[in-house]
Amino acid sequence: MAARFRVLVAAAVLGAATLTASPASAAVTVTVDALTVGNSAPVAARPMTATAKVRASGTLAVQALTIAVRDSAGQVVDFPGAIATTLTTATKTFTTDARAYPAGTYTYFVAYEVGNVWTELTPRKTFTVAANPITFDQDFSGAAGGGPNTGLAAPVWFNDPCWHQACTGSIAEYKLDHAQLDGQGHLVLTADQNVTPGAMCGWQPGTDHGEEPDLPCRYATARLTMLDWEGNDGLPTWTQAGGHLEARMKAPLGKGLWPAFWTVGGNNAQVDWPASGEIDVMETLGDHPALVEQHAHGGLEDINFGDSTPLPEGEGIDDWHTYAVDWDAGANGYIKWSIDGVVTRTLTAAAAGAAWAQSFRHPHTLILNLAVGGGDGWVGDPDADTVFPARLVVDQVRAYQKPLA
Repeated sequence: MAARFRVLVAAAVLGAATLTASPASAAVTVTVDALTVGNSAPVAARPMTATAKVRASGTLAVQALTIAVRDSAGQVVDFPGAIATTLTTATKTFTTDARAYPAGTYTYFVAYEVGNVWTELTPRKTFTVAANPITFDQDFSGAAGGGPNTGLAAPVWFNDPCWHQACTGSIAEYKLDHAQLDGQGHLVLTADQNVTPGAMCGWQPGTDHGEEPDLPCRYATARLTMLDWEGNDGLPTWTQAGGHLEARMKAPLGKGLWPAFWTVGGNNAQVDWPASGEIDVMETLGDHPALVEQHAHGGLEDINFGDSTPLPEGEGIDDWHTYAVDWDAGANGYIKWSIDGVVTRTLTAAAAGAAWAQSFRHPHTLILNLAVGGGDGWVGDPDADTVFPARLVVDQVRAYQKPLA
C-alpha cells in the first residue's frame, strides 16, 4: 500500500477536503478533527505511530485511509498501515503502524483513496525528529582469530580477573583468548576445559577465604569487561547514563552455562555492588532454553528487580535474538527491557525508590560473558549432557544516546 500511495499521490487533489472524483461521493466531505504523532519528542530510530480522528458528512467507502508524511525535500515517506474502511458521520479514530524516521522535519497529513484517486486533507502538521547519535557500535568484522578489540580505535574490552575471587561463584577461569572473531562477522565466547595449569577459581565452599584462592578451575571461558581491572585499577573505557543498549546474539544450551550481557556502574571500583548498579539486559541458563532472565540490581539494599521472560513459542535462546534496554536516567526515568523490539518489562524510578538515585542516574559500562557454573546454586554445574566447547555467538553490540522506547 505504501508503494502504491507514493505513485498515486502525485495525482491527488492536493489540499481538497471534498472529493469530486465521482457523482456518488461529490456531496460528501471528509473532516479531520485531530491529528497527532505518538511521541512528543521524537528521536531518530525510535519507532512511533500517528493517530487521526476522521469523520464524513455522509457515508463514504474508501479504498485506503492513510496518514502520509513528506520529508523536507517533498518526498513521501508515509506511515505504514493504510486501511480500507467506510467513513460515516461518526468519528473514526485511526492509528498507523509504527515507523522510525531519520533526524529531520516532516509534514504529515491524512489522505484517502476513492476510485483510484487520492485526496489530501487539511490540517497539515509537522514533527521534528531529533538526532540520536550511536555512541558505540561494534559489528565484529575482521579475520578469524582476531580479539574482541579488533577494528576499534583503542581497546575497550578487557579480561576480567574476578574469577580469582569467584565473582560469579564460577568454576571457570576467564581468558581473553577465549573471545575471538570467527571471520564471519561474529565474536565467539567459548567455554571449554583448556584451563591454565594451576589456575585457581576462588575458595572451597564452607572455608575461610585466605589470601590465595584454593579451588582449582575446571573450565576456561571469557568474561569481557569495559572496566580495566588489570591495567588501570578498574577505570571504565566507555560509559553512558541512559540511552538504548542492545546486543544481537545466540546462546548455548546445556546445564551450567550462563551467558549474559549486562551493565555495571562505571564507579564500580569506588562504590560497592549493588549500590554501583547493575542492569542485566539478558541472562540465560542453558538448561532453560525458552527463558530469558531480565533483572536490575541497585540500592544500598538490593532491589533485585526482574524475573524470567518466556520467548515466543517455538523460539529458543540458541536462535538469534536482539536483547536491549531503553534507559531514561532522569529523576523520573525508567528502564525498559525488550527482546527483538518487543518491550517485556519496565522498572520506573518511582518503583525503584531510593535505589534509583543511588544506582541508575550515573553512567554504566558494559560486560559480556559466558560463565560456567555458580550462581549460588541458581545455575548449577555442568552435567554429563553439557557439550563442550560451548559458544556464545555475538553479532553486534550497539548503543544510542537516547532511549528508543
